[in-house]
Amino acid sequence: MGIRRVALKPHAVKIRRWVDDGRSDDWIAGELNTTSSSVQSFRSRNSIYRRDPVRRGHVSEHPATLDLISGGIAINTDAWKSDVFEQEWRGYVGASPEDLQVVITQDRIYVEKVR
Repeated sequence: MGIRRVALKPHAVKIRRWVDDGRSDDWIAGELNTTSSSVQSFRSRNSIYRRDPVRRGHVSEHPATLDLISGGIAINTDAWKSDVFEQEWRGYVGASPEDLQVVITQDRIYVEKVR
């Protein structure tokens, strides 16, 4: 079955939820058998905006350095002293790879809790 024009209004609640969950327009288009440009246009017309994943919830910003180490990357920072770390992340120290993921973009590296 090919890509076709689909009425997206009946899917507005799902689209909003998928956007909040961080799903891409390509992913949403695949679920609804339409194009990502149709999804993007629909989001724009209906004020469904992507939130900056770094800015969700409480924010605590800290300077950091990256070091290449045997088997990985070390992030050196004093972020562990923040209230946000204490409240939200302390339990993830030593977590397994199934609990956390690192997302790397052109200008950011951040750690997310796996849902």
